[in-house]
Amino acid sequence: MSESFRSLARRIADLELWIVLLGVAPVLLFEPWMPRWAVFAALMAVPLLWLVRLLGHGSPVRVSPLNLPVLILLLTAPIGVWAATSKSQSLSHLYRIILGVALLYAATGTLSTARRLRSMVALLAVAVPALAVFALLGTQLSASKLPMLSSLYESILPTLRPFWRPAGLGPNSVAGALAMLMPLPFGLALGGKQRWLRIACVLASLFAGAVLLLTQSRGALLGLALAALVMLIVWSRWFLLAIPIAIGGSVVALATLGSQRLGALMLSGAATSAVESMEGRLAIWSSTIYMVKDFPLTGIGLGMFDRVLDLLYPLNMVSMETNIYHPHNLFLFQAVSSGLPGLVGLVSVILLLLAMSVQSLRWARGGQMWPLALGLLGALIAYLGHGLFDSPTSFIRASAILWLLFGLQAALWLHLREQRPPAARSAGRFYV
Repeated sequence: MSESFRSLARRIADLELWIVLLGVAPVLLFEPWMPRWAVFAALMAVPLLWLVRLLGHGSPVRVSPLNLPVLILLLTAPIGVWAATSKSQSLSHLYRIILGVALLYAATGTLSTARRLRSMVALLAVAVPALAVFALLGTQLSASKLPMLSSLYESILPTLRPFWRPAGLGPNSVAGALAMLMPLPFGLALGGKQRWLRIACVLASLFAGAVLLLTQSRGALLGLALAALVMLIVWSRWFLLAIPIAIGGSVVALATLGSQRLGALMLSGAATSAVESMEGRLAIWSSTIYMVKDFPLTGIGLGMFDRVLDLLYPLNMVSMETNIYHPHNLFLFQAVSSGLPGLVGLVSVILLLLAMSVQSLRWARGGQMWPLALGLLGALIAYLGHGLFDSPTSFIRASAILWLLFGLQAALWLHLREQRPPAARSAGRFYV
């Protein structure tokens, strides 16, 4: 193979992320409105890009610690389609997995320099207030969960009608996306070198936080609060004092309001809404565990949760008109969709990302990449905190944001590792 051909392949491979973001992602994100040939072309573009990278760089993807667990997730995806009773309904979830993996490897391969990493962080930081504006104008907002904010909603009327959801965006999906992205500007606010940058990121974080509060997604608020606490503790150990203060405040609130009133304030007690009450969540989790026990190897199939729940595991406390599309827990969602092998893959990805985040923070301390390392750790914590009570990435658009952040974390870890001396670099290599 001529060197000029290899050079051309390397140039195309260096544009992989932008090809996926501008060409593949729009087609798969809005697949129901796309012609079949466009969807087929987008799917074929993913392995084609890996082939181009193989020709240019000698490997179809950039080697990272995530390769093996991601392979497990890819191998379980066809099984999830096979197990599904409705193949057409499961395809959108298959596209979610394919797009996520494509974004992961595109980000890992393209963001190989400090300049590219900074450019992507700047783009995502700008996207946070933009997404907050879009969410404010296009989300179905309701004061059902936090009644103390009801007076604010009279002046907030949705003016944007997205073509993919004319009734308005779902508040939980919007909140999940904001919670995952907000730690990036918050990390820049804590560790940025320029004063104007810190001020701009503080303002962006405050605005996005206000919009997140209006969505009333308690899971997203919990996840973001945990992320902010962890980030502040990493930034300054003095914030460890916030932990006993929070515990003391909770004890005082419990003593003052009582358990029933406090529970009514924090959790909707409507027994007819399984997605808004703790009783309903517990019932959904219990039914999901039975599903995993009954289908441990294959799961019930991608995108089949609502059908199987209504048919085999009906909830007595929920009316038949209530649609429950996922089990409101990220681990149960993975286990029930693709079985225990898929759960092993997801848990492995998360554990490796946590280890990579800690290493990145240690390697980047005092440098220009430290705010990014801090923000990515916060994004992962926010995702996990939210995922304990919801499935924020069960739909393709939020999932695309998550996997892009995963790819950014892998790219940062590889970049920092390559900057270390050879002896230290080999010592930090924990993948096979």
